[in-house]
Amino acid sequence: MSSLTYEIDTICAISSPAGEGAISIIRASGTDCLHILQKIFKPYRKDFSNIKPRFLYTGRIFDFQTESFVDEAVCVFIKGPDSYTGEDMFEIYPHGGVFNTKYILEIILKSGARHAYNGEFTKRAYLNDKINLIKAEAVLEIIKANSLKTLVIANNELSGLLEKKINKIKEDYIYLLASLEALIDFPEEEFENINADFIKKSEEAAGLIGGLIESYENYELNKRGFSVVIAGAPNVGKSSILNRLVDKKRAIVSDTPGTTRDYIEENLFLSNKPVKIIDTAGLRETENAIEYEGIKGSFNQIKNADAVLYVFDVNDLAGNEILKDISEEKKDNLIPVINKLDTFNGKDLSIIEKNVMRTFGFTNNPVFISAKTGDGFEAMKKAVHDIILKIEGGVKDDVGITTLRQKNLLVKSLNLLENAKEKFIEGRPLELISIDMRDGINALDEIVGGVTGEDVLDMLFKEFCIGK
Repeated sequence: MSSLTYEIDTICAISSPAGEGAISIIRASGTDCLHILQKIFKPYRKDFSNIKPRFLYTGRIFDFQTESFVDEAVCVFIKGPDSYTGEDMFEIYPHGGVFNTKYILEIILKSGARHAYNGEFTKRAYLNDKINLIKAEAVLEIIKANSLKTLVIANNELSGLLEKKINKIKEDYIYLLASLEALIDFPEEEFENINADFIKKSEEAAGLIGGLIESYENYELNKRGFSVVIAGAPNVGKSSILNRLVDKKRAIVSDTPGTTRDYIEENLFLSNKPVKIIDTAGLRETENAIEYEGIKGSFNQIKNADAVLYVFDVNDLAGNEILKDISEEKKDNLIPVINKLDTFNGKDLSIIEKNVMRTFGFTNNPVFISAKTGDGFEAMKKAVHDIILKIEGGVKDDVGITTLRQKNLLVKSLNLLENAKEKFIEGRPLELISIDMRDGINALDEIVGGVTGEDVLDMLFKEFCIGK
């Protein structure tokens, strides 16, 4: 538990988003909650002097200074320690107008409360042992979640699954430390297989830590959304595809090859998944220095992309020899897009498909579209969605770390563990090795929040919104 002193004053804030809505939420926490609520809320047909916790009351908000009623509302009182913060709390649900919500908040402030700062409700929950730091960070990640995968991982973190993994690693550490203590305290004893067991157990613990560290990169991939690059030779309709996908004229469209000299980014949701669409400069051999820089940038975007829409002109498949420069592993996530279907002057599209597959050796079948009419766009979106699902399925475990703070502490713990193992193998003094082991355990404790300074807490909770 942190050495921070407990704050005993009563705080309040609007917990619903800004703007108009059906209802608003105003929340308060602290020792004066019941007194304030009885002062400003007048229930219908009930005696409010003997309020029952966790019961909803309907009534009116009263401005004691002007002696007038402000709004009809519903309220609930929650007695500590059985509340989110561990303190007495109440919530008021007035109509969702901007002015009346702020007015009611002012009445609560005039009644003896102060305005909460960012994340103060959750910080008090932590200080009152209602949640640990892992769960506090999980709450924030749930609020920020922008995909199903990140939401599932954050909820598993909130449910305690990550904490169980940390505790399993900690148990391995304690076993190793106990082995060292036995060797230190009883040097004359012969412990069967203790050397081999120490190395084996330390390697198992290191593997668990390494897996959690790796999970952070997977989480960040899902968190930032997927990048889809539109690539291809000049004048095949890449910019037109971008414009139709984002439903606005985002990129300049011209019959002149090489119009796009730099990449253009746009964000959109594709089947409820955040996707960054990137239009790139046309790929071709060129002696123009400016165009060459744009093409080099295109290859960088392709290299870092999760999926690539490689666009062909249905009437002209030539000029795509530069495809050979796209790495083989990227081709698994490359979708051939054959554009300008509305101008097709042939009779059999299957011949075009066979030529493309045979010539370039793609893994995925082509989709035929018209950027002009929108034909085939749903099939193209589905192909992208299928690749996203494949990438998401590659995330090994739905239990993982979600913050850089957690990752840095795990890296610290892993380094200490590996140092201890190397020192053990080299026959270094056991007392020195035990120091590394204890520091490694402390790093794990810090992840959960057992030894955390005020500066770390301030940095964490300031990311929350006011009212949470």
